[in-house]
Amino acid sequence: MNSDQELQDQEVPPETQEETEAAEAEDFIEDVGKVDLEEKPDKEEEEDELKEMQQRYLRLTADFENYRRRKQQENAEIRRIANERLLQDIIPIIDNFERALDAAKKELPDNIITGIEMIYRQLQNLLSQEGVEPVESVGKPFDPVYQDALKRIETTEFPEGTVTAEVQKGYLLHGKVLRPALVIVAKKPETEIKSQSKSCQKGACIDE
Repeated sequence: MNSDQELQDQEVPPETQEETEAAEAEDFIEDVGKVDLEEKPDKEEEEDELKEMQQRYLRLTADFENYRRRKQQENAEIRRIANERLLQDIIPIIDNFERALDAAKKELPDNIITGIEMIYRQLQNLLSQEGVEPVESVGKPFDPVYQDALKRIETTEFPEGTVTAEVQKGYLLHGKVLRPALVIVAKKPETEIKSQSKSCQKGACIDE
């Protein structure tokens, strides 16, 4: 009897067992909740790190793109300067070629002149491909941006301030002056100026 009593005392009552299981379940749910609460900040931290990495990537990409563009501009400027210097060295050769061609026309046969003119046109085409164009001067108003005046001559054939002749050809490189033209500019004859001054009466000049 005593042994049976002891076994009965050791057995857990049904209600107590249920309460124990309920308590264990509650503890488990609480533990799970704690785990979720502990993992959530880690996920947020990972998201923040990911966002920061993305922002750093975007900044680095933008910096690299700016660097690439800057280097392209610098390289283009270096090529432009080198090209400009080369063309400036070639232009005097073209001048000499033109003078030699003019002299050859007086002495050499036409078939040789034709060959020389073909070479000259090829040189001109090469300059044109590089963006070099001659300055149009004769018959146009003198412009100190594009021309240098060698001298001024009295003439009635051109209006005053007009380019009458070109001593040395000028060139543009992509619209900018590579070398200004050396020109002769028209001015009114002294006789015409005196005639106009005589027509001025009482401080008022009459246009003729």
